[in-house]
Amino acid sequence: MVSDNTIKTIADIGFMAATNGMSKHAFGIFCALEKVRPDSVLPSLGFATVFINKKMNQEALEILHKEAIPKDPDSPAVKAFIGLALMLEGRNKESEDTLADAAATKDPEAKVMAEELLAEIRQG
Repeated sequence: MVSDNTIKTIADIGFMAATNGMSKHAFGIFCALEKVRPDSVLPSLGFATVFINKKMNQEALEILHKEAIPKDPDSPAVKAFIGLALMLEGRNKESEDTLADAAATKDPEAKVMAEELLAEIRQG
């Protein structure tokens, strides 16, 4: 069995690949994670990141709504990623509402991401 720390490290590598134009590599990594941890939202977040970086925000939203939310409807990370995709789609009111939920959480990574995105929306 693969440890949670190893899964997180592999996911981090996938996110780095996704944000550095290495979409095929990122998809491969997240497909593998999906096989190892089918109930995890990490692969869905990874696939969404690939789409967001390709400016395919609607596709990212579809993955998050169809795959990530059913796995963990209360996930602050999923809410933060949905908020990001909504913001990039210009749907700032929806984004703000979603990000406010994520910012009110105890998940430190989702909270920081949501707070930074909220600040960006409120500045713009």
